[in-house]
Amino acid sequence: MTVTSLHERELLAVLNGFSDYVEEHADPEQLEQLHRTWIPLLSTYVTHDAVESALDEWYAMIENNFLWLHYIEEKQALTAKPVIQHTLERWKKPFAFAGSRLLNGRYGHWADGLKWNIRTECAEYIIGIALPLGENEALLVHWFETDEGFEELLEDGFSETKNLNRQQYFNGHYLTCLSFQSDNT
Repeated sequence: MTVTSLHERELLAVLNGFSDYVEEHADPEQLEQLHRTWIPLLSTYVTHDAVESALDEWYAMIENNFLWLHYIEEKQALTAKPVIQHTLERWKKPFAFAGSRLLNGRYGHWADGLKWNIRTECAEYIIGIALPLGENEALLVHWFETDEGFEELLEDGFSETKNLNRQQYFNGHYLTCLSFQSDNT
């Protein structure tokens, strides 16, 4: 099953509509607290607007994933196209992604060691939120450039946790992991 440009436009429309959905359905006090806490810490690394979008996406897709799941289910109910249905089903499992570009153009993912095809044009070293498209293929909702030493910082953070696998740590501590890059610059 392939995703054509027509399907890509429909999927992009789904993604683009999510920020309005978050604005309407998220707990405004929780979002405000998240913004107050993290924007000052992370905007030394990237722009205020980019941080705000990343916070909203992490909050609604991973931390409070019921928002994302409900949104995706609404969109699935509105389409009869099997390709879109299938892709949206995969999108129900967004995850934090960090990796570096390999010689073959794929990215080695820090959390699982797998080689991923990333459908988004990216830098050599990246961190972001990914939506699965297929077997080891993903689209990044947002991403930020990191550097060669970033994965070592992730290792240090992960080594301080107990009873979590790497992906659970990364999903749950994504904002802290983003702040590692701020500390590293």
